[in-house]
Amino acid sequence: MQDRETNEVSSSRRSRADASDGAAYLRHAGAGLQFALTFLGLGLVGWWVDRQLGSEPWLLIAGIVLGAAGGMYSLAVRLNALPRSRSGDSKGPKT
Repeated sequence: MQDRETNEVSSSRRSRADASDGAAYLRHAGAGLQFALTFLGLGLVGWWVDRQLGSEPWLLIAGIVLGAAGGMYSLAVRLNALPRSRSGDSKGPKT
């Protein structure tokens, strides 16, 4: 009887671990997709405006650079890589 309860608890823990692995995978896949679409979207906007104004390739290059910067920022924020400021730590690191 006790072995059966132990197996059920163990099985429950494994299923929760599998679910959290799947959620982490989807979160990271979504962050990568968001990065790629930001990069591509601003590049396409730059290309379109360049064609309208006849200023090729400068706005395309600007769109790609802005897309890369925006994509990196959103990726860092989404994956919590940027340090968060604490309420009493607004002056920076202590020396």
